[in-house]
Amino acid sequence: EESAEKLLHMVRGSFFIQLAQLAAVAAVRLPTRTPPAVARPSCLATRPPAEVGATPALAAAEERATAWALGAATAMMVALPAGAADVAWVGPTKAVLSPLFAVYTLLFLFRTVLSWFPKYNLNAFPYNVAAWPTEPLLRATRRLIPPVAGVDITPIVWVAVISFFSEILLGPQGLLTIVQKKGGF
Repeated sequence: EESAEKLLHMVRGSFFIQLAQLAAVAAVRLPTRTPPAVARPSCLATRPPAEVGATPALAAAEERATAWALGAATAMMVALPAGAADVAWVGPTKAVLSPLFAVYTLLFLFRTVLSWFPKYNLNAFPYNVAAWPTEPLLRATRRLIPPVAGVDITPIVWVAVISFFSEILLGPQGLLTIVQKKGGF
């Protein structure tokens, strides 16, 4: 009975790996040894005809996106059971993420206070400690969220984002905490 279970696990694993490879081949259109009709996943072969006015480039882009989504879903089916038994990575991950989130939260709060005093040079010593690590993130965010009435709110946005991910991953009901307590996925 145990050998039959091992065989079933191997067959299932190799099926998902082959499916992921087929999805990757369909997505990037790499040359394969098999004919294209065989290498094409069945969910792509049975697509309804393209809408009227759809361009071939749009159809190809939709096909690639579908193939990438299929490949990602398949990779998750293989990766989740493989990592379900081993949770040794959770402790070190939490040990790195927790101080990282805390330090960046403090840096962004410091940047919020510094934005109230624009006369300070952010390249001078005490201020560059907070400015240099946060400025790339703030610059990218300012393109999406411009200052409101002359007030830069992007550091507060980042504090909210970091707090959200900290709670979702590391909080008492966080994903990593649950995985660590239950011993797997």
